[in-house]
Amino acid sequence: MSAEFTGCLHLSVEMVSEIHEVAIARFGGSQGLRDRALLESAVAAPQAEFGGQSPYTDLIDMAAAYLFFLCSNHPFVDGNKRAALGACLVFLKLNGFRPKPDSVDWENLTLAVAAGALSREEVTVKLRELVLD
Repeated sequence: MSAEFTGCLHLSVEMVSEIHEVAIARFGGSQGLRDRALLESAVAAPQAEFGGQSPYTDLIDMAAAYLFFLCSNHPFVDGNKRAALGACLVFLKLNGFRPKPDSVDWENLTLAVAAGALSREEVTVKLRELVLD
């Protein structure tokens, strides 16, 4: 179940903060970081390795981790769901994936994650349905 991802482009704390700022500016809400440690933890999770191996099966699994941990950790004052979805989409695009166009499915997935209705593994399964081949 572990894999090696050479050349994978990950997001930094600064990139996720910028994604959050853009989302708040575009859609409204309060700027601000509630807990930097929670943001750092959420951004580090998809990059984690154990014994030099990633616990994630592939890049879609990593994208799901960005969505899941940013939603779950709630590091920002406002806009956590928007930042989490934005980070997931940016990660996918940076690594050559084409997410399906905007749809209610993206919103429903993000809301389910925020409500704690899905495990990270379930998020990966749903995310696979929202990425074009």
